[in-house]
Amino acid sequence: MTAPSERWSNITFVLLFAVVVVLFLLVVGPFLLPILMAAFVVALLYPVNDFLCRKIGNRRRLAALLSTVAIFLLLVAPAAGLGYLFVQQAIDLVGRIEGFLGPEGLGALAQGELPEALRPLAERLERLQIGAQLSRALSSAATGLARSLASLVGATANLLIALFLGFIALYYFFADGHRIVAQILEATPLERHYTESFLREVRRVSQAMIGVNAVTAVVHGVLGAVGFAIVKIPSPMVWGALMCLFSFVPLVGTSIVWVPAALILLVTGRYVAGLFLLAWGTVVVGTSDNLLRPLLAKGRMDLHPLLVFVTIFGGIAAFGFLGVILGPMVGSIFTAMVRIWKRDFVPRMRGGS
Repeated sequence: MTAPSERWSNITFVLLFAVVVVLFLLVVGPFLLPILMAAFVVALLYPVNDFLCRKIGNRRRLAALLSTVAIFLLLVAPAAGLGYLFVQQAIDLVGRIEGFLGPEGLGALAQGELPEALRPLAERLERLQIGAQLSRALSSAATGLARSLASLVGATANLLIALFLGFIALYYFFADGHRIVAQILEATPLERHYTESFLREVRRVSQAMIGVNAVTAVVHGVLGAVGFAIVKIPSPMVWGALMCLFSFVPLVGTSIVWVPAALILLVTGRYVAGLFLLAWGTVVVGTSDNLLRPLLAKGRMDLHPLLVFVTIFGGIAAFGFLGVILGPMVGSIFTAMVRIWKRDFVPRMRGGS
């Protein structure tokens, strides 16, 4: 093959490869989150799976199946039990609110109207000239609730599909993870020790951040349970467990639990308890979130404390849910590349000048 034809062949291949990569990302994009989450879980538990594999005679696929089933049981069974308790508590809570507002109170709220029990409060607010804003807020909330309920079925179906694909990916990553890593090493034009260094960094940061987020979630759950117990909300441990789960959700986080609870306390006339719960969630729970993640991650990654803080919150802004892990991972790989550049490339450039 002549040089010009070889050059055009290479250009054509690169262009076609770029098009296929874009199409591939469009295909897998909607389910990239559960696949990446499965990869992070495998990075954390791969040594455990290897130990199990050795114990059962190096039957890797059987070990992968057992590990996947164990993770499924450890995650889904507690979540199902917690969901059942949450529904029971929610039914009880709705009954309490209905008892306070009267038989037509919840129906009036659903239509964006003000129940009889809340009219004295509205009259006080009217004196502060915010009664009209309250009525508009109720109407907007009713409309938003109707739209949310309409999309709930579709969201549930997508969640089930994502969970199914996540556990399928979990099994194959456990079974073939060593081959996937070997193929990455072969396909990368970098020198092998550089690629291995980056993969070690990815694994170390994944393990560190999953551990950091797990500890932070437990602390949030405990603090939430304490706050709910102080204001005497029934079953504070259940609500604390919900805060533990929602701690993994960026931006909204635990506030999706304690903010509605505080508002319900205010609506039902428990003003001191409601204000206390708002302050507890904002100051105690919120401050613990902002302090714990950077402090716990600081000693487990080669990142300056400032970079730990910035990459966690910058990652959330850039990548959403996965940003808690991807942000510090990008920061760690960046600092590793800077070290390699200073160690291997700068001396060569200075020596060649």
